[in-house]
Amino acid sequence: MKLGIRFKLIASLTGIIFIPVVLMSISGVRENHGNSINGATGIKFMFVLGFLVVAFVLCAYLLARFITRRILLPLKELNDASEQIMNGNLDVEIRSRYNDEMGNFISAFDVMRARLKESLDQQAAYEQARNELVANISHDLRTPITSIRGYVEGLQDGIARDEQKVARYLAVIKNKTDQLDRLIEDLFQFSQLESGQLAMELRESDSREFLEAMAAPFELEFHENPSVELTVERPFPSRLIQVDHDRMAQVFENIIENAKKYGGRPAELTISARDEGDRIRIMIKDSGIGISEDDLPYLFERFYRGEKSRSRAFGGAGLGLAICKQIVEKHGGRIGVQSKQGIGTEFYLTLPIIK
Repeated sequence: MKLGIRFKLIASLTGIIFIPVVLMSISGVRENHGNSINGATGIKFMFVLGFLVVAFVLCAYLLARFITRRILLPLKELNDASEQIMNGNLDVEIRSRYNDEMGNFISAFDVMRARLKESLDQQAAYEQARNELVANISHDLRTPITSIRGYVEGLQDGIARDEQKVARYLAVIKNKTDQLDRLIEDLFQFSQLESGQLAMELRESDSREFLEAMAAPFELEFHENPSVELTVERPFPSRLIQVDHDRMAQVFENIIENAKKYGGRPAELTISARDEGDRIRIMIKDSGIGISEDDLPYLFERFYRGEKSRSRAFGGAGLGLAICKQIVEKHGGRIGVQSKQGIGTEFYLTLPIIK
């Protein structure tokens, strides 16, 4: 049984009172016995008094030592740590030496310090990400707006005089407007996902029908496109899953658009899937330049721009894959990437099977 500080204090205080009383009683008996022998009461009294003083001082010393080691010193360490934390040093650690109430308090204090440090680190990281977002958005908005302004001014000044040049100017303006629209839409959807306000309309679907519906628009789009060679490996596995078709279409759109941009000329894309028992694994592979190993761990982080995957040349706020990750995880699945530079990249996502 563990003896706490309260029990030990009570025992020590009781000892200070009880031990001298017992010793006094014993000495009194001896004194009475001594009186019957020689009657030297003065000497015996002084002996008893000295004995009691020594016993009291010894008990008081032991109690003071116990209080100092178990209470006062730990409190001093806590006070020193509190001052350091107050001054911004959250790396100070306090280790409990005893398994009692004060030890438990010190352990709880250190856990609180560690969690406070973690919280402040997260807050600092969030603040840095917010600052980066402001800088990125400022740049991403300014670039297409500047282009749009330039081409509009060109049209106003009559620089584009023939129909072909006017059509080219208008095509550039439309492209930059679409880029702005994608950027704003990414920001809006990401804010909804972060706040939990983006509703998912999950419904039971056959995985083969779902994947055919996802692949069909891209087959049609790339059918006569010489810059993209799309291969769809059939048949798809047929299992019962729960999906939001519109949200998952966003995931496919984002991944395939990335693969098309960075998959080389022509971009060779492959869509395939396999049954893994308790989940369906979907793979979208390209034969492009691959992704740097330094970028891979951070590819799905918000606002992250890798050398390949988040180039400003194609616009975007570095949110596309972060949105994909949240959508897939809200389906109970997982998304990841495998890549080797010079060989290609494979994005994969899993969706749980309804049992």
